[in-house]
Amino acid sequence: MQVTIELWQLRYFVAAAEELSFRRAAERLFITQPPLTRQIQALEEVIGARLFERDRGGVRLTSEGTYLLTEARNLLAVADATFGRIAQRTALGKRELRLGITTVLDPALFAWIEPALKARDPALRLIQKRQYSKDSARDLRGGLLDAALIGLPSPTEGLRVERLFDEPLVAALPEGHALRKRRRISLLELAGDPLFWPQRRINPSYYDHFERLFRARGFNPRRVAEPTDHHVLLSLIAEGQGVALIPSSLKSIVRDGVIYRELREQTDLRIEVAIAYMPDAHNAALQQLIDALRSHYRIGVDENSNV
Repeated sequence: MQVTIELWQLRYFVAAAEELSFRRAAERLFITQPPLTRQIQALEEVIGARLFERDRGGVRLTSEGTYLLTEARNLLAVADATFGRIAQRTALGKRELRLGITTVLDPALFAWIEPALKARDPALRLIQKRQYSKDSARDLRGGLLDAALIGLPSPTEGLRVERLFDEPLVAALPEGHALRKRRRISLLELAGDPLFWPQRRINPSYYDHFERLFRARGFNPRRVAEPTDHHVLLSLIAEGQGVALIPSSLKSIVRDGVIYRELREQTDLRIEVAIAYMPDAHNAALQQLIDALRSHYRIGVDENSNV
């Protein structure tokens, strides 16, 4: 009768043979001692010989045990190498890229990315995750994303960051606002309006940056918590409940009752958009993305990009 020996049984035996202590071997394997003992006994029954001698002096390998230890190590090394190659081939075969994209900007700004990557590698699968920049930074560090398009300032410690372009802020006003006839307005002219503004917990770095700019200009309107959904935000503005400062790309969202006006302070009031990734990342798909972004935005590597 043919008897099957499992790889995990050999791993149990090797641990016991190397430790020469069933207690230490069980601790090394993160199991209790009784199941380890049972599996060693099962191996001995299959082989038809004792693998260990046990006496008051401790545990010693028999000649059969010494022979099996050499063979078991060789078998496990081959198995580990084989499974490693299979995993590597599977990873290469998938050729996928997990990309976080900030929710602050109009997603249409990045619609060109997937076709551009497909043109370089038709088999590449792009997985996009729209979320706050601070969440993307966290997921990069945790290995859940390969790259992220983020707005700066954001918490980018430990990440490689390359700036791509600037997105100036514009004022979103009710269409009946007193400044509706002006093409460009000053920030201070909005000081009397309730301002829809993100809460600090969403991105402390972003919040603190703009609060410093506001204080420097003496701009301190009443803040109202900004809804996370831009369509809800524009509805509230249309109802005359306040104004907002939003990235200029969101002007593409047309909403009855809302008008957009440029800010005279747009040189300072802007969001820097960047690609972020781990410095030690080695991913062909990531490099294709970086090359595509550099080409599209006509930029090179910013050697002083970590912020």
